[in-house]
Amino acid sequence: MTIELISQIEFDTLLKIYETHPILTFQNVGYQYIDKSKFTESDKEAFNDVEKILRASILGFNEFNNFKLTKNGEIGLRVQYDYSADDEGNSRPFTGVGYIKLNELKNGFNN
Repeated sequence: MTIELISQIEFDTLLKIYETHPILTFQNVGYQYIDKSKFTESDKEAFNDVEKILRASILGFNEFNNFKLTKNGEIGLRVQYDYSADDEGNSRPFTGVGYIKLNELKNGFNN
C-alpha cells in the first residue's frame, strides 16, 4: 500500500468525523459491512468527506468501509484498494481490503 501522508488539517477532520459519527465505526468480523441505509444525511456527507481524503492519499483507493478500533484501541480505517496499483503495467488489477491506522496516514507506517 502506497500512501501520501495527510496534513494535520486532514487528520483533524478524520478524527472529528470519527468522534461525531459513531455509526461509521464498526467492529466487523470478516466480510461484514455497515448498514448504510441507517445513515443520516450528515453521516453520508461525513462518509464522502472521508473518501475524498483517502482517495487523495492512498494509491489505488476504491472505497472506505468503516473506522475500526484496533486491539490496542487505536483508530483504524478499513478500505478497499487496488493491490496491484504499485505495479506499473499490471493489466490484472485486484481490489481487496486493507487496514491502516489513522496515525499512520499522518506519520507513515509503524515498524
